[in-house]
Amino acid sequence: MPPRIGKRQVHLDFHNSELLKGIGSNFDAEQFKDALKCGRLDSINLFAKCHHSWSYYPTKVGAQHPNLEFDLLGAQLKACKEIDIAAHIYYTFGWSANDAEAHPEWCVRDREGEIVTNGGYDLAASKDASRPGFTWKFLCANTGYHDHIRMQVEELCQRYTPDGFWFDIYQVYRLCYCEQCRAEMTAAQIDINDEAAVEAFNATIIKRHCKALRNVIERYHPNASVFFNGTTAIDHGSNFRHSMFENNAVQDLEDLPTVWGGYDKLPLQSKYFLQAGYAISAMSGKFHTAWGEFGGFKHPNALRYEAASMIAYGANCNFGDQLHPSGKMDLSTYKNIGEAFEYVESIESYGVGGQPTSRLGFWRSFDAEHDEGLAKILLETHNDFEVANFTSDLSRYAVVIIPGVPCLEDSDAERLNQFAKEGGHLIVLGSGVFKKGSNEIALDIGAEYQGDAQYDIDYMVVTKAIQGELIESPFLNYRPAKRFKPEPGVDCLASIHEPYFSRTYGAYCSHQNTPNRLEAASHPAILRKGTLIFIAHELDWMYLKHGARLHRDLLSNILKMVYERPMVRVELPSAGRLSLLHQPENKRYIAHLLYAPPIQRGECEVIEDLPPLHDVALNFDLPEPIQEALLIPDNEILPIIGGDSSNEKSVHIPKFSCHCAIVLNYA
Repeated sequence: MPPRIGKRQVHLDFHNSELLKGIGSNFDAEQFKDALKCGRLDSINLFAKCHHSWSYYPTKVGAQHPNLEFDLLGAQLKACKEIDIAAHIYYTFGWSANDAEAHPEWCVRDREGEIVTNGGYDLAASKDASRPGFTWKFLCANTGYHDHIRMQVEELCQRYTPDGFWFDIYQVYRLCYCEQCRAEMTAAQIDINDEAAVEAFNATIIKRHCKALRNVIERYHPNASVFFNGTTAIDHGSNFRHSMFENNAVQDLEDLPTVWGGYDKLPLQSKYFLQAGYAISAMSGKFHTAWGEFGGFKHPNALRYEAASMIAYGANCNFGDQLHPSGKMDLSTYKNIGEAFEYVESIESYGVGGQPTSRLGFWRSFDAEHDEGLAKILLETHNDFEVANFTSDLSRYAVVIIPGVPCLEDSDAERLNQFAKEGGHLIVLGSGVFKKGSNEIALDIGAEYQGDAQYDIDYMVVTKAIQGELIESPFLNYRPAKRFKPEPGVDCLASIHEPYFSRTYGAYCSHQNTPNRLEAASHPAILRKGTLIFIAHELDWMYLKHGARLHRDLLSNILKMVYERPMVRVELPSAGRLSLLHQPENKRYIAHLLYAPPIQRGECEVIEDLPPLHDVALNFDLPEPIQEALLIPDNEILPIIGGDSSNEKSVHIPKFSCHCAIVLNYA
């Protein structure tokens, strides 16, 4: 039997200082159940142990919160069972404040032997130096802390029958040099001055710990889901270098888009993990900002958009809440979540279980800035894509795009070069042309590498072939291109104009960058050799950092030159999103359209308005002949336009707001 995950989940945070009295004193099972019903939940995460190290049930291994007088976790689990809601147990790992204070030998240490935290401490200013300030100390899985956790997890397994476990705060990139780790690295002859080697060791320790916990859980509850949070984070390539997520039964993709980098992380993450063969849940929050914000609320429109986007990208939905210390559920929160989940109920079968499908391949580099920048360009220009790394037969793609950072192993380069020789189109950005960890050219771009740029910025002038609506004048590149010398016969699609000099203390002009020289440099900006187009600039990184539409439109123009048959095409405002899923078991494709422009307010991206779009044409060119087009959630049959002589057909959506899906059924 597969794990019971749930499509409409809440993660019920519950971290409580010992200074708070009456923990759980206002918990009422009926009020708790009423809130879950109001929110239309089918799954929830409930707390066994929080970041303060307190447990919320009678424990012999840990320490029950001193101001809790009954088994709150047990009461919550019982209530969930009574209304058939899947219940998962939360347990903190990386942050456990009282454990860290009582056992400094359990803490992660840096090379100098200092305890690693997620911020600074000012213990001298603290009223009680035995307690931490506003930051958390990290704990190490290679100490007695691991045994402590294993024993408490076994205790939980013996006391309760949950549907799963959810462990928190796993960050492999925070390297540990504690006494135990140093001793084990020395025994294994690992150079502690080699950060890559220490990271690999750290990954081994954490995965060993995760596997041990899974073994305990499987012994008692073989069908329970298990997830270790932090192992799927996009921000650090270490998770992907070491497959830190391999012990997860489901991949939860935690993202608070209002303050954690925006709404374009989920599409790339969801495509990666779905194509790797995992079930996924997307996690956001009900908060205006982030975790721990009591009294903070997103507008219901934001929750609706976020929930719809989760389904559109094939994910189960999960919103974070934080239970009041009294144990009383906030009904306003569940009314808001319930409005979003009511909509999810009408569309979830058209998202969860679907697989991304496209003729455009995205070669993921696992460098967050380049990958996110490239994804943002493709999302804003409505070029839906697959992550190509898992695809054994690249010939299924018309085009593969390589981000602008060295990321190719020898075997990758061999496959991609063969793909281009056989007629597949490659678009390569900047340093993506190099083998991983070197300046050796990996792909046959028809040019010789001549070295780094000689100036701090440069300018580009494009030819008519790719100009489109781009300006004719030289336009600025915030990161200059490396220098390449093209072979004879290789087409130059854009030239570089260097500045007169780099801007320094001793040489500067005006307020920002030095103007361009009038003559072109000897090294070009864009080359074309056969089916391969090489763009010397890192358009992905520049677009993420600076957001110049010229850079986005340049890549879009180049893609239009070579990408003739997208599976789906649509014209939306740049804030619109397109996602195509395939559900072969249902013999259908589903094209999801989303539109809700975020507004920057302070540090937050806010979604408030859901303006309608009218008469939107969706064009499709799919492998199977489509017999019916159904508009969801309206359940309206849309006429299919296009004759038998053309592969591409279309439907027109009269109007939608926030989200709609077009179900394309085939025989």
